[in-house]
Amino acid sequence: MVTMGVLAARSPSDGTAITILGAVLLSHFVTDQIVYLAGLWLRPRLERFPRVEARLASVTNRLADSPGALVGLVPARVLPLGRGAWLAACGVVRIPWVRFATVDLAALVVHLGVWSGLGWWLAGDLGRLAASVDAGRVAGLWLAAGLITVVTATILWRSREAWQPRTVRTVRRAGRSLRWLGRNSNPS
Repeated sequence: MVTMGVLAARSPSDGTAITILGAVLLSHFVTDQIVYLAGLWLRPRLERFPRVEARLASVTNRLADSPGALVGLVPARVLPLGRGAWLAACGVVRIPWVRFATVDLAALVVHLGVWSGLGWWLAGDLGRLAASVDAGRVAGLWLAAGLITVVTATILWRSREAWQPRTVRTVRRAGRSLRWLGRNSNPS
């Protein structure tokens, strides 16, 4: 989206900029509808499982009772895989299409305005654009290094029983003691 904002800002005419942003809006709206339809297609396949069917009915009723429940589509558009998950879920729980399309279009306009607007602002000063690319690269590297470290540490910690805290063993012993106490207590 930021790139589209930069391209629109650097376009030779206003008509070209409007065409670029309109194409982005239309393509996102169409793909959102396809994901929604995929959720509708998935619903009967999920209803084969009794536990899932009961949960789907519960979620459908809650969404029908809450008019503002779909507002989560706005922040979900920027989360990795959040957009697809929300859109497919709307189809799975059978949100009425008009309601879905209205909220989706509003979320899309906000998303396009924020991120393409940021790109438009950055395109005004190529030095600022280059500096933000460099800062983003450094932040991305630090984020990736931190994520790799946390995942590796978690895997190592969970794979070694001796490395687990003593509280796990203490809780297990306490559970055995409580069960023993429950069996040997006098109900009088």
